[in-house]
Amino acid sequence: MKEIAVISDSHIPDRADEICERFWDMIESSDIVVHAGDYAREETFNALEHYSTDFYGVKGNCDFFENEELTESKTFEVEGLSFGVYHGTGISPRGHKPTLEKIAEKDLETDILIHGHTHQEEIYFGDRLLLNPGSCTGVGGGSARPSNPTIMKIEVDSEEIEVTVFEKTEDEGLLEIESDVFLSEEIKGK
Repeated sequence: MKEIAVISDSHIPDRADEICERFWDMIESSDIVVHAGDYAREETFNALEHYSTDFYGVKGNCDFFENEELTESKTFEVEGLSFGVYHGTGISPRGHKPTLEKIAEKDLETDILIHGHTHQEEIYFGDRLLLNPGSCTGVGGGSARPSNPTIMKIEVDSEEIEVTVFEKTEDEGLLEIESDVFLSEEIKGK
């Protein structure tokens, strides 16, 4: 079983001060960490890369710093499932599912697409499994209003993938707000 911690849209320091400690604990204990863009400063990117065993981070529309590791998209494989990571820049309207599915299928050739940009967490399974962790600092953006920070945890084994979204509560706890389980064969068969 592999654990993947997924965050996006941190926007530090422009709109938020930091990623909460509970999320850092999950990041540090995960096998793989994904950030779907909009760090806003290179220090956030560097910290995630440093504290992650295996890190996949992509460039968002608010990432103006130069780093050769920061690209528009990334792909990786876990337990026979292919994952793509893409921020979502340039998609209109934001989070348009048919466009995201096309990017997963045709451009990145992946079973699963992790994306951000909307600041709204979502688990969606249509032609491809689309996963958006929301904003890890809870900041608003585009049409999204500020909300509680969210993080996504993905557990993958050879037979299934379990996706859970957690929200940071006022008392620094974590509340599970959405969860779903998919059979690997269902996802690969698309």
